[in-house]
Amino acid sequence: MKKQILFLTVFVAALLAGMNSYGQYVNSMTGAPTCTPAVPLSCLSDADELHPLPGEVYTYTITTDPATVGDVHWFVTDESDIITSATLGTPVLQPNRDVVDGDYILTASAHYDTPGASKTIDISWKTFDTSNEVLLVAYVEGAAGCSDNVEVYRIEPSFSFTLDVAGLLDAGGLGAEECISPVESAVYDGTNLTMDYGENWVFFSVNAANFVDSWEPTFSAVAANGSTIGTIEWAYPTDAQANTNWNVSGTPVDAVVAGGAVGAGGECIVVRVQVDHGSVEHNNTTAAEVVTLSIDGVMYDPATDGYGNAALADLDEPASSGACVNDVTDVATYTLTPRPALVDAIPDTPNPTDFEPKN
Repeated sequence: MKKQILFLTVFVAALLAGMNSYGQYVNSMTGAPTCTPAVPLSCLSDADELHPLPGEVYTYTITTDPATVGDVHWFVTDESDIITSATLGTPVLQPNRDVVDGDYILTASAHYDTPGASKTIDISWKTFDTSNEVLLVAYVEGAAGCSDNVEVYRIEPSFSFTLDVAGLLDAGGLGAEECISPVESAVYDGTNLTMDYGENWVFFSVNAANFVDSWEPTFSAVAANGSTIGTIEWAYPTDAQANTNWNVSGTPVDAVVAGGAVGAGGECIVVRVQVDHGSVEHNNTTAAEVVTLSIDGVMYDPATDGYGNAALADLDEPASSGACVNDVTDVATYTLTPRPALVDAIPDTPNPTDFEPKN
């Protein structure tokens, strides 16, 4: 009888080893991950040239009367003195002027901070503290070179940093339901049936939109039906497919796009969550195992060279109406299908079940 039990155990283990295809418990993507789309916020006030979104390019234009003038000198400063002196009739412009990829400007037209004929300039902005009085200056000289004038625009950036999360199938497509992993082992020792219900690795796509330089993610996860959450890590999509360079929660995510400015379309990372089913009997139920991933994110703050500014946390829709809500945890769920529930069907015994006990 012992030989029969041993043979049956080995047979079941071998059978289960061949059933790996229906459970997602590989720990890397088997196909190219799909990036879940970024969803624009309906609660956000319209951004414009004076309230720019970081990383977006805005065009600034002046007109003059008379139409023909001499040089137009565009520059940005946070100083209040635009012209510091006019000794001997020669105006001296504020020398503390921002440079491209400096404190405020991300990119600008080639003629930025250079006198020339253009009455138009393109600028994209970084993230900065709105309490700073950042001014875009147009200093214009008359056609004859014997007159001048100054106008300034006050720049106060808008923020629209968002996170959108969705489940990923291991083959790369968007989806949030997989078969629970096959039983990894079932061993009867003459008294108990010791179970190992295996593990799943579930994947999520996280799209971060409207940020400059980088952002810092924080993850947590729970399993509703009692399984244990193990490792939670993130990787860039190509690394996730190659199963390399996984990062822990709290490791900053750099902008991949050239120039470091990510706009409304966003950029995605892949998050993987290890779900260990262990040996407990709760996995032998008709209830699905629902895994919930929670994620928070904060944009890089150039003023502090860090991620501690809660005002730069991701935005979300309000519960009813009104302004966008700052620093709300984004969540997504992933469902693992239930195992078959097994019920003793032998009627004529004094015990409620004739199954051998599970360890």
